[in-house]
Amino acid sequence: MLEKWTPFFIIVCTFTGAVLSSFLVYYFQGEFPYEVFTGGFIAAIILTVIQVVKQRSKKNNLPEADERVIHNVFRFFSYASHIALAIIFIAVAVLTLLGNESVSIFYLWIIFFSYIWVTAIGVFFIKRS
Repeated sequence: MLEKWTPFFIIVCTFTGAVLSSFLVYYFQGEFPYEVFTGGFIAAIILTVIQVVKQRSKKNNLPEADERVIHNVFRFFSYASHIALAIIFIAVAVLTLLGNESVSIFYLWIIFFSYIWVTAIGVFFIKRS
């Protein structure tokens, strides 16, 4: 039962995050971002439809992944997060040694999105093997 409802819980939490972020932007900036709310709503509907179709077409009760795959994904996430933190730590240390007192937030965003991108692709390959 938990496996059946987990994707819907994730979809609801994602939509709740979009709604909460929209209200926070409205509270702090005074302008409600309708595009964020609309995008979150449309994404929630599309993901819900995909999940319903996926669960209706499933013929057996076998889980998506066994313990070995789950262990490999956990290990990969652990290594990836430690490597990303090490890269950030080394980059900040090198920039400090070079005399920079501030770091542009843009570079931190690049590292953050690269981490998400690399781990998503890595998990895709790990789950398929």
